[in-house]
Amino acid sequence: MDGKWFDTWRARWARLKRAWELGIAGLLLVAGIVLFLVSIPELPSMIWGTLTGDGEAASTLIVSVGAVAVCVLQWRWRTAFYPQLKRDAAAARAEEHPKEPSA
Repeated sequence: MDGKWFDTWRARWARLKRAWELGIAGLLLVAGIVLFLVSIPELPSMIWGTLTGDGEAASTLIVSVGAVAVCVLQWRWRTAFYPQLKRDAAAARAEEHPKEPSA
């Protein structure tokens, strides 16, 4: 009886962790999208400032591009960054491609 109860709570905890990790990954993706959309109107002036030697415009441009890239890449590679999602992806691969028994 205790094993069944423990397994039930373990499954619930895994679902909660999965939801938390997907929520964080989604929130960071939305932050990257919002940063990109906010940067679009300022992009011409940042590029022009960078080309004319304005160091502050260059650093703003580099940081903005880097922040958007980090947000998008963490979403793209979320199964590598978040432990519960990594376990879920490994389990899905194992179901998809079961190992053949050794002869």
